[in-house]
Amino acid sequence: MAAHANGRMPGANDLVFTPGEPARIVARATFGLVQSADRGATWSWICEQAIDISGVIADPPIAVSMDGTLTLLPPTGSALVSADRGCNWTRAGAPLAEKRGADLTVDPSDPKRLLVITSTLRTIDATGFGMYENLVVETRDDARTWQLLATLPTDFEAETIEVAHSDPRRIYVSGSDARDPRLGIMLRSEDGGVTWIKTTLALPAGTGSMLISGIHRTDPDRVWVRVAARGDTLGLLPARLYLSSNKGEQFVQLAATTKGMFGFALSPDGRELAYGGPSDGLHVGPSDGSAPFVKRSSLGVRCLRWPEDGALYVCASEPADPFSVGVSSDRGVSFRGLYSLRDTCPAECATGSSFAGSCQSAWTETRPFIMATAAMCTVPWSAPSASDAGTSVVDAATPPVRSPLDAARPALPVVDAARDVVDASVPAPTPREDSGCAVRGGTGAGSWGWLGAVLSGLALSLRRRTSNVRSPS
Repeated sequence: MAAHANGRMPGANDLVFTPGEPARIVARATFGLVQSADRGATWSWICEQAIDISGVIADPPIAVSMDGTLTLLPPTGSALVSADRGCNWTRAGAPLAEKRGADLTVDPSDPKRLLVITSTLRTIDATGFGMYENLVVETRDDARTWQLLATLPTDFEAETIEVAHSDPRRIYVSGSDARDPRLGIMLRSEDGGVTWIKTTLALPAGTGSMLISGIHRTDPDRVWVRVAARGDTLGLLPARLYLSSNKGEQFVQLAATTKGMFGFALSPDGRELAYGGPSDGLHVGPSDGSAPFVKRSSLGVRCLRWPEDGALYVCASEPADPFSVGVSSDRGVSFRGLYSLRDTCPAECATGSSFAGSCQSAWTETRPFIMATAAMCTVPWSAPSASDAGTSVVDAATPPVRSPLDAARPALPVVDAARDVVDASVPAPTPREDSGCAVRGGTGAGSWGWLGAVLSGLALSLRRRTSNVRSPS
């Protein structure tokens, strides 16, 4: 399988669930969005062009609010909103217009409410340091209207935002200092965004991003952050995991990975956490670091989610792994495949939709990359045409085409990772006195080298750029 034209292997790298509709799963992928309305039995695709990320390496933050509305933050600014599951998209107006959205989150106590943190570079001083317009914007009606909630200081670049489940007035924002990228910034509000308290964390060498990863379900003072290399979309550099039990006033290091830590998830009761990366595999242990973390799987972790149903979901690194999305009912010991790239079908949208206008030609190019067995799809233009015969990529190992009505359709592979259980202990947590924490060694490595993926992507990029046209907003 060749690398995708944006320089990365095709695959999923985030999952979100629909409040009140547990059967619907939305996965962000390196080639657009894929979503399932039937707990992973079938998957439909929305192309990069429709969500304004065509031809660039971008992982737009995504969220699904109470009524199923999709909201994402493209690199071109503002927010894109779809009320019909991705068939049509509209760009949000003021106060999000012409603002760079950094992150967004659903208020877990009120899923009709979303909060967005924008961080837009406004000026650069004579010494080369920037000043940022940092805004917290919210909607309380499933992304129909937006209001400015707070204006934050300009001396840092914001990266993430989260709301506490047990107290919607508790909001955390993280980022890095504008003049010192090795200084992590955390702002918290305890009154719904009226006032903010600033704390800092000295970041280890080679990092530069401080990402809020979780807040305890019943204790809003307990917050976990990942510290990674800024812009490390390929996961090449080490990352660390920290816990603060006192609102971000102090932190302890819980774990580290030899390369990127793309996945983090808290168990529903907050007692355990899972973390991992494409090279270090999946680790599970007590969320307070009171006992060693145990390596449960060698899957190349791209994302982790642990929703209230108790199942642990993973984005894996297909084709090195046997699926792109899997689910575990035994806390990561084994996984059942939910989504494989070959099972992708185009979304079923009306002829005049923005999807139909943007994605038909993109499907012709994307389908060979993901080895999709297009004949099982119902969209008229989803199957290869006769003119494709000389140019389509054919994988002799691809299973025979399966009918979507075939009740005997085989399940995706089950990965029994019990053989991978090893002691992956970390040193006892120490208070944040300095940032000179040693990197704990990890095990396992992905089968696909990043360099090969990038070079393959570059070889294909020129042809794709000549045909890519951004869809109208």
